[in-house]
Amino acid sequence: MSNDQPGPAHPPDASPSDALAPDVRARATAAVEIRPNEARRFRTRALWAGLLLMPATIVAGVLGLMSENAGRCLGYGEGCSDTPGWVHLTALAVAGAAWIHALCTPDGESQPAPARKAAFWTMIGAECAFLLLVLTYFG
Repeated sequence: MSNDQPGPAHPPDASPSDALAPDVRARATAAVEIRPNEARRFRTRALWAGLLLMPATIVAGVLGLMSENAGRCLGYGEGCSDTPGWVHLTALAVAGAAWIHALCTPDGESQPAPARKAAFWTMIGAECAFLLLVLTYFG
């Protein structure tokens, strides 16, 4: 082909897939990369999850007081949960330690540390266990 005639933008011996290859590779690596603010968002979620434990405990306590056996448990001490108090304290201690670890673990430039993710999910599990213990205490 000569320069006078319209033709493809790539040389005749190159395939059309070679012309698209850099763009496809760039999109593939962009899909794998972690967003730069993910570490900050993870820290913020851990902060809010820890701070909202107190209001959630109050709501769980009120819901527990609305149970059928709550009056008998409070008035006569009968029908209360047999779960020892140290189980409640252990769940709170694990949640508190995981919360501090999730907030204080240093991160890389763009992604949260794996230890922070593990601490966050440990904190969520311990908080759920504690709230379940509070809900079932009066029943």
